[in-house]
Amino acid sequence: MPALLIEDFLQTQGLRLQKDDVAVAYAAAKAVVDMGEAAIERPLLWHCSDELVLADFFAETAENTLLLKKIFMALDSVFSRSQGVAAAAVYALMPSENRLVRLTAQGVALEAALAVDEFGSQTYLVVRTAQSAWMNIAADTAAWAAAGELFCSRNQHGAQISVPVCAENGTVLGVIQVEFEHPLPESDDTPATEWVALALALIEPLKQLLNFSCEDETL
Repeated sequence: MPALLIEDFLQTQGLRLQKDDVAVAYAAAKAVVDMGEAAIERPLLWHCSDELVLADFFAETAENTLLLKKIFMALDSVFSRSQGVAAAAVYALMPSENRLVRLTAQGVALEAALAVDEFGSQTYLVVRTAQSAWMNIAADTAAWAAAGELFCSRNQHGAQISVPVCAENGTVLGVIQVEFEHPLPESDDTPATEWVALALALIEPLKQLLNFSCEDETL
């Protein structure tokens, strides 16, 4: 099953990643997700700010707390062993709200909530990925901005990767947004390996958190 899942994602997204490397990274991320037990303070899971109160979107149950813990731990694990990453976040896509809601993040603070609309897609790579279900790699954010492809003023001198977390029927459940301190080599997709693996490992937790089944056309 993991081999088919990985192969399908790589083919669909047109990525030149090594399947064996993704499989190793997936196994590591999935092990963290499956373990999912650690003492994590409530405010780190159920974050609350002027921008967003996570409990307004998800019931604060023991089951959802465990799912958020799994997502938190998996992101923390990948972020802690990645080099040159300034920020990373996992967003859930809320179609009924027409926006992305940040579930957890590491590094420099990213937006807690983003409207999924035309302005958002022009400004934020994560919104563009949520709309299209296509993974986006802005290897040089400054070059994208100069070409009019991205208007976000943040991370102008680095790189960004946005990876969709998709259900088996192609529905976007969420997006992983990663921002790098420096540009990435244009011809090398390998920095994306760990993040693609994480996206695949988070499919089930996000499906459960969003109460999603593949028979549903929408969440």
